[in-house]
Amino acid sequence: MHRRSFITSAMSVLAVPALAGETAGNAVTVQLNASQIEQLLSDNTIVGTWSGSGYKQYFGTGGFTMYVPDGGQADQGKWRTNGDTNQYESWWRMTGWTPYTVVMTNNGYAWINDEKLEPFDVYEGKQVSW
Repeated sequence: MHRRSFITSAMSVLAVPALAGETAGNAVTVQLNASQIEQLLSDNTIVGTWSGSGYKQYFGTGGFTMYVPDGGQADQGKWRTNGDTNQYESWWRMTGWTPYTVVMTNNGYAWINDEKLEPFDVYEGKQVSW
């Protein structure tokens, strides 16, 4: 798993454990800014769960992304960050551009999906095939 140095220093400020499946309102979280999100995701793969379903997603440089759900069909989309809101934004044919907040907990990284934390791990490089 690939971690950046800013993650190490930011994780040191977290003192209360965040539990898996916890809501964002109950967990200790630190929101990543747009630059940190770009450093974390660019040319890397994440593995996580979304609404209980597993997936892998690769974030290419230049805004290309590939989402591969467990047991499902891969889908190609776009990604970017918004410096004004410090959010990740994804584009898919079915939804258009959608913003998401990315946070660190003392269990790792997570998206905020409504009020729920959707955890993920980061792996260096392209770890998916399509």
